[in-house]
Amino acid sequence: MRVLNTVLLLVAVPTALAVKTQDFKTCSQAGFCRRGRALAARAQENPASWTSPYSVDAGSLAISADQASFTAAVKSSLYPQIKFGLDVRVHDDGIVRVRMDEVDGLRKHYDEAASWALIADPTVSKNVKWTIGKKEVRAKYGPKKDVEIVVAFEPLKVTLFRGGKEQIVINGRGLLHMEHFRTKAAEQAQTTEEGLNTEDAQTVLSTNNPRAWFEGDTEDAYWEEQWSSWTDSKPKGPESLSLDITFPNHGHVYGIPQHASTLSLRTTTGESPYYTDPYRLYNADTFEYLADSTMSLYGSIPLMHAHSADSTVAVFNAIGSETWIDVSHPTDKSTETHWISESGILDIFILPGPKPEDIFEQWARLTGASVLPAEWSLGYHQCRWNYVSSDDVRQVQKRFDEEDIPVDVFWLDIEYAEEHKYFMWDEKSFPDPVEMANDVSANARKTVAIIDPHLKRVSTFPVYQEAHENGYLVKTKDSNEYEGWCWSGNSAWPDFFNPASWEWWHQLFKTEKIEGKFTWVDSTKDVHIWNDMNEPAIFNGPEISMPRDNIHHGGWEHRDLHNINGMLFSNQTYQGVLKRTNPAERPFVLTRSFYAGSQRFGAMWTGDNLGTWEHMAVGIKMVLTNSIAGFAFSGSDVGGFFGNPEPEMLTRWYQVGIFSPFLRAHAHIDTKRREPYLLDEPYKSIIRDTLRLRYAMLPVWYTAFREA
Repeated sequence: MRVLNTVLLLVAVPTALAVKTQDFKTCSQAGFCRRGRALAARAQENPASWTSPYSVDAGSLAISADQASFTAAVKSSLYPQIKFGLDVRVHDDGIVRVRMDEVDGLRKHYDEAASWALIADPTVSKNVKWTIGKKEVRAKYGPKKDVEIVVAFEPLKVTLFRGGKEQIVINGRGLLHMEHFRTKAAEQAQTTEEGLNTEDAQTVLSTNNPRAWFEGDTEDAYWEEQWSSWTDSKPKGPESLSLDITFPNHGHVYGIPQHASTLSLRTTTGESPYYTDPYRLYNADTFEYLADSTMSLYGSIPLMHAHSADSTVAVFNAIGSETWIDVSHPTDKSTETHWISESGILDIFILPGPKPEDIFEQWARLTGASVLPAEWSLGYHQCRWNYVSSDDVRQVQKRFDEEDIPVDVFWLDIEYAEEHKYFMWDEKSFPDPVEMANDVSANARKTVAIIDPHLKRVSTFPVYQEAHENGYLVKTKDSNEYEGWCWSGNSAWPDFFNPASWEWWHQLFKTEKIEGKFTWVDSTKDVHIWNDMNEPAIFNGPEISMPRDNIHHGGWEHRDLHNINGMLFSNQTYQGVLKRTNPAERPFVLTRSFYAGSQRFGAMWTGDNLGTWEHMAVGIKMVLTNSIAGFAFSGSDVGGFFGNPEPEMLTRWYQVGIFSPFLRAHAHIDTKRREPYLLDEPYKSIIRDTLRLRYAMLPVWYTAFREA
């Protein structure tokens, strides 16, 4: 408690703002977010007359033979010619899934996000009976028959009740809007046909037109978008999804990691918001990030818990594209949220609770539980960018032993690889990688080496050559191999949305030779993997990432699945490490980027934090938020990645860090060496005793992971 009190007293100490905020968009700089927020503003300006244009065609409603689900047509009064389809079903554990998609449109909306997150197709309940009324369809279920799902027809609204009390309301504020696919020529033709003023190319709607009342009177970044020096071509046109989700009787909401923010999510709208921008989910390399911000960071889990003294509920919005979330608290006991996504279908999972442990179980049944780690991975990990040679690693291990400081894992950052060609060692600095790894293993320890997704585009790199020849790489909008810049220089990126690439990636981790294929023969089964930069981070790309109009397997644009990308990389790495031994040994894989379901494949850390009291404190909140979202194997870099913390702060950080599920010290290449044995007394002995406490608690940690 003394440690935490010290931290809390000092978190107010100001620090220099190092993050380059101009490298990342705000809501006002993203066309679809502007459109979504403007929609909410128009609704707020016209509360008495505002009505959602979406309604259920009651005559089309069809209940399944087993009575467990129903489908119906949905129409929009703004676009009568556009068809939408609704599908509502109740799972056997009480979760309600609500899907809506455009039917017979010009193109398909991205509808695969849930398939990557879920561990299996959920079983639909056989005990649910729908009752059709004149204005709604409803079903009661649960052991006490106290849970009720009601789908109102006009306007479309979905409400979850427990004991007659509203828990979750979807489209209660009328902000639902799925932008349908259209052609630019047809849009202009319709505008002219309606007799609207088209002298200004941006003006497409009359202020007297219902469409203008709902959508606004101008096209805003429909077909192309400029930001900084970048042009985002939008060949599919507008396709965003706006959705309001209200918790009428829950005053606190949690989740939607990853943000450096408070555990209970703060207000972003209203007369006196704490934040002016919505919470953003867009996986990005936001290094030296602010310690109190809604800026997007490295991962995205679109799961939100709502909590009150009476119950806990949650929603999972299965979207893979960039998403902004406004949060407001109209009263102390209610919460309103507005989700604005660039693309995708409406695919909402309503988790009914009613207790926090029920939510955790329901979420685990949907997306999987945290992987059971190897016990050694719960010990202390020692890392920096970079241990510069095999002898350096041996010397660090020797010093830990001489000072009797416990440690289980030594890490290698990007400089171990020849010209950052991962899987290939720099022979000058690491001439004996297998012997080095075996020296570490001889002391019952492990090695972790980094494998990033950028593949150096040179013929001397077999991994790139194989990916290139087999067509496993991400393409540009013109179907050419995408080239970007990262640590390796001119690079290409594997497309793990292509199932054909999976087995190829798995075989790279084999430590024995395979005829005609490249394998990592200069490795051992005791070398585990760190996946970094997998947002993906691209130095010369927009927002230090990949252009949104790049093309992945299946013809999907990068914008559709950006937030899922990092999970697929760590997933396939995990499978590759798992397959390299027979019988299989539990892998350890650390990932920076993640999505719903990433908890099945290893650990995460909170990225490139700063060595400040503020970052020490917010790291606790970030780890807790991640755990609430199901990704419990998480931690922050002890000591901070950037900077040179004073011995007092570094010691305090160890005392905090031993209570994180994942415990690693890490530091930037430009920082001073700060291994615990380098500190003077009493700090060195305090850290030694602190780490020994962690090891004394390993049975508790291991049991907790087993129960999770």
